[in-house]
Order: sequence, then structure tokens, then C-alpha cells
Amino acid sequence: MLLSAAVGSVRRPTWRQFLPFLLLNVVVSAAVVLLVLFVFDRGDVLPSSVPTPTFDVARRLESAKPTPAPTVPPSPTPVTYTVQPGDTLGAISAKLDIPIENLMAANGLANPDALSAGQVLTLPSSDDPPPPTPQPPGVIITATPEGLPQVIIRGAYEREDLEQEFVYLENIGGVAVMAGWSLYDGEGNTFTFPGFTLYRGGGVNVYSRAGNNSVINLYWGMDEPLWVPGKVITLLDNTGKVHSTFGVPEG
Repeated sequence: MLLSAAVGSVRRPTWRQFLPFLLLNVVVSAAVVLLVLFVFDRGDVLPSSVPTPTFDVARRLESAKPTPAPTVPPSPTPVTYTVQPGDTLGAISAKLDIPIENLMAANGLANPDALSAGQVLTLPSSDDPPPPTPQPPGVIITATPEGLPQVIIRGAYEREDLEQEFVYLENIGGVAVMAGWSLYDGEGNTFTFPGFTLYRGGGVNVYSRAGNNSVINLYWGMDEPLWVPGKVITLLDNTGKVHSTFGVPEG
């Protein structure tokens, strides 16, 4: 009887006893849900893939090629002529077909007669224009309303006949005050113009023989003809600048 009473007195647990555990479970679950939502709201999601750096092999090889150095062309070897005994600048000019003023400019010659046998001349191209001749101090060639003077040699006529031989000059520019101008035959003979003015469109004859000067005829004073084929006539102004040349032709 005592045993039965002891067993019958055991009580079964009630819901009130499990209530603290249920509340704790709810709190933990809510905390986990809130934590997950917080993480997703921040967007802290790792990238799905990391880009792989590329390597342009062709570009690297191209940049590694050495830059070729520019090729410097060699300086051309100047063409020269050695003066022979009896040579004159006029004869050399005619032989080589190079204007006498180009030869003088290329070799720094102020006097065309200053040549000596064995002298080496530099030969410019026949197409090269001569550099302008600087005017000495105090000498000024002024331009008129028609412009600067342009006196040219038209030709040599009645050649190899001392009584009739002459050179004809014509001015196609402004007024030319020709005092101190000169004609040169390339062989050491020079005619210097006296006080003489040649107007635009005007002309003058320069005879090789002696005579009395006039407004249209001037006289060199030579005792033999000057103008044989191959000679070059050169007209220079009073500053030494070449204004015109004329090669005496055959026939």
C-alpha cells in the first residue's frame, strides 16, 4: 500500500514548465533572421569571378624593336677644274658651258683675270644662279619709276672685222647711269664706260676700234678684233655685279 501511494503521487510536466525554452527558441530564430537580412541589405556579396589580366604579346614585341637610325646621305664630291697654261675664265666658261658669273661666285673671284696655271676651280652647276654681289659702302644703284636698270647684251656683230665689229647693249629696265660699268672679254681686256646714261628702251653700240664717243656709239680703243667664236662677253656694273653675259656663237 505504501508503494502504490508513492508511485501515484508523481506529477507530469505542464506547458508552463516549457514556456522559457519556447521563448528562447523564438528569440534565437528572430536574431538569426535579422542577421541574414542585415547581411543581404549591405550587398556584401563576393564577386563571382576575378578578371584575368591580359598580356598583348604582339604589342610588346613591336615596342621592343630598335628604332632605325636615319640614314645621312653622303655629301656630294665637288667637281673641279685645274687651270691650264693660257686658260682664261671666259674660255673656261665657254668650254664647260657654265656662266662666268657662276664661276666667279663659286670661287670667290673678284677679278676674272686673277687666274694662274695649276689653280683649282670649283665648278658649280650651270643651273645654279649666282649669289647676289654685295655692294661696297657708298655705292648705291637707285630704282627709277621704271624700276632698276636692266641692261642686256643683245649680241656681237660684224665680228672679226676691226673697223665694223661692235657689241650692242639695250636697257629694258629703269634708267641706268653707267659711269664705271665695264665690259669684259674673258681674256684680260676690259672696257670701262665713261659718264653715260642709258634710258629705258635705249641702246648703245660699243665698237672694238678707237673712235670718238657719242650718245649712241662708244669705242673700246683696241687695235685688233675681239669677238671670235667661243668668247664670252660680260657686262658688270660699278659694284662688280654681273648684269648680262653673251657667248659669241660660231659663224
